[in-house]
Amino acid sequence: MKVKLRIDSQVTEDSVSIEARLMTESIQELVHFAQDLGKVDKIHVKKKDQIYLLDAKEIHRVYTENRQVQVRTAKDGYRAQQALYQLLQVLPDYFLQISQSEIINSRQISHLKLTPNGLIQIFLKNGDQTYSSRRYLKSIKERLQL
Repeated sequence: MKVKLRIDSQVTEDSVSIEARLMTESIQELVHFAQDLGKVDKIHVKKKDQIYLLDAKEIHRVYTENRQVQVRTAKDGYRAQQALYQLLQVLPDYFLQISQSEIINSRQISHLKLTPNGLIQIFLKNGDQTYSSRRYLKSIKERLQL
């Protein structure tokens, strides 16, 4: 694989361009790596009076409940300090917004079920289940390649 680097002081925004004959697993990994640059892999969360530094890979879902942002892992639940939209901006690219009040880790999906009313029921590896909203259905299908 060739790597080219061009430094130009006239460029207003850094960008990465990948040219390939076809999409391979290596190319896909490279794309995800480039997209996740600048994103955080840990977030600060609270449980009771204690603050934890939580690894993004451990997070299954982030959702709003009673005006508080909740973070669920395989074992525990926490409260996030940031708003949902702020977390969506800083979490890695494998996090997917499925409704106005929920983000899920696409790597923690166990399986999906299409409901009769056209929504997607999402089952997570920790046993949680949730539903997509119609508004996000198209982007969910594109991201999960359904």
